[in-house]
Amino acid sequence: MSEKITIYGHQASRASRPYWLLREYGLEKGKDFIEVDTGGPVTGYNEVRDSAEFLALNPYRLIPVMTHGEVVLYESQAICQYIAALLGGPLSGQTPAETARINMYGLSSISNFEPNFLPMVFRQGGDEGRARYTANLEPLLSALNSELINRDYLIGESRGRFTVADVMMASVVGQYGRAIKFDFSPWPDVESWVQLTTRRDAFYPPRDMKVKPD
Repeated sequence: MSEKITIYGHQASRASRPYWLLREYGLEKGKDFIEVDTGGPVTGYNEVRDSAEFLALNPYRLIPVMTHGEVVLYESQAICQYIAALLGGPLSGQTPAETARINMYGLSSISNFEPNFLPMVFRQGGDEGRARYTANLEPLLSALNSELINRDYLIGESRGRFTVADVMMASVVGQYGRAIKFDFSPWPDVESWVQLTTRRDAFYPPRDMKVKPD
């Protein structure tokens, strides 16, 4: 790439999604892309999000934000899909139908699954809240399980291939699920998929990425 992608966002935030994807492409922080530490919702934000520079990029004051030359994007799923379209290869959609399905899974991850997994990460509502969110997830996980029967990944023929769709969905279902020790055993195909996706080498940030604030 002639210009480096810059991601404004902390590893302990939704910015972890594009960071994971960039690592799947074999790109290295500093050498191939730039990380701007903003702090995160888990560890506390720093002053970057209040700067005039950042607010010009995203007036909503939310992370992550990506810049790449003249391109400015916010919303983690849009950033991931841009990166996949830019860099291509098997991680991206190979046909219009695949690209549409990738977008479908990205939207589903944040509209169906995240509103129920994320509150449990922050322990909202205590045990009663967890029971309520788990009940909400049961039909959703059953549906996802049906899509993963006899498959390893969400996109592609036969057992499928790992794509940006898996990054976007596993960043919610797998990453949050692991964080809260969610019991996926009633959905064995989802459980196998979570193991496959979140045990990839690129899922884990290198030690020099900002998991905790300075």
